[in-house]
Amino acid sequence: MKASALVALALAVAPSADAFAGPDCESGQATPSVHCGRTPSAAFDSDGKLWIAFEFAGRVYVSTAADDLGAFSVPVVVNEDAEEIDVNGENRPKIAIGPGGEVYVSWTRKLPGGFNGDIRFSRSSDGGSSFEPARTINDDGLVTGHRFETLLVDAGGNVYLAWIDKRELVAAKAAGEEYVGAAVYYSVSTDRGKTFVANRKVSSHSCECCRIAASETPGGKVALFYRGIFGDNIRDHAFAVIDTESVTTPMRRATDDDWYIEGCPHHGPAISSAGENAFDLAWFTNGRKRSGVYYARFNPDDGQLTQLIPVSTAASAGHPTLVRVPGRVLLAWKEFTGARTEVRLIESDDDGRSWSGPATIATTARDSDHPFLVARDNDVFLSWHSLDDGLRIMPVVERPGALE
Repeated sequence: MKASALVALALAVAPSADAFAGPDCESGQATPSVHCGRTPSAAFDSDGKLWIAFEFAGRVYVSTAADDLGAFSVPVVVNEDAEEIDVNGENRPKIAIGPGGEVYVSWTRKLPGGFNGDIRFSRSSDGGSSFEPARTINDDGLVTGHRFETLLVDAGGNVYLAWIDKRELVAAKAAGEEYVGAAVYYSVSTDRGKTFVANRKVSSHSCECCRIAASETPGGKVALFYRGIFGDNIRDHAFAVIDTESVTTPMRRATDDDWYIEGCPHHGPAISSAGENAFDLAWFTNGRKRSGVYYARFNPDDGQLTQLIPVSTAASAGHPTLVRVPGRVLLAWKEFTGARTEVRLIESDDDGRSWSGPATIATTARDSDHPFLVARDNDVFLSWHSLDDGLRIMPVVERPGALE
């Protein structure tokens, strides 16, 4: 592979005053905007339009941007009735666009008590001009943990929601039994969000608060990659495959880093389908065998990791994100230098067998959200929100031969 330096060009690096809906995001007088909102998520539709979902003052909003990706529309409110929404780096409103232009949004509503919540969902059938009343997708009726949902729409228009669920913990406590962690549950809509099937369990004993990564497979199923609990609080990663009918590949261990921790690391992984029975994986660990951000290829048939590399072993590295487009695999992560936070990125053009040297593609001196890579056709963009700059959507471009 010819290595290349990677550069991100900011299209919205420093939003102008009129880019903010209020005079100052930190003044307490701000109004909803992609820059003043919290924990934004980005997605492109089939026409190349950028969609952003974010939280502001107990409501989820959706905004769009056309070709220049810097001029955002006036936000449309999703949930008219404000509710306490769970927003942190690992948990945020999600947005996905269906093949018929349907707009789907999900989020976690906080419930009374520690770490309790409901999985909420709404859709728009008029191109994002309005949204239906929010619905709760978890169907157990319990005031317990239903959080950290992931939202995916497949090529056929089926809508998947998977989340961390504590209903088994409630049942175990009622029976006087021990139970470690939570479980992963999912539901799916085959009628483009009109109805959802009864909740189904993917696996027991997942970690309680790391995001779930999901990717559609070439066969039209959905692969899930998430942090599980193995043995005595070993917090490594699990893999499973689901479809509209059932769990087709039961949970199996995907990483063996031997990370013992009696609590949740708040470091979710990333996944991308790399062909039949092959997946790109990226994750953070602080285990006794490995520590840092890692990449590998995974074959669920034999459970083996290949092409395993340490992406960064810096103590402050974490929160990897990856994306695959024709001819390229890109992997980014967040790293603190002691003076500033950087988003760093590597690229492979030979299916993950070799990689470019790392390049810093964005920086900030103040607090920031996790970074996310999103694709539009063959182009890749970094979506990153910070107190300094609001939301930045930056195309990642190449300079061939710069790192020969």
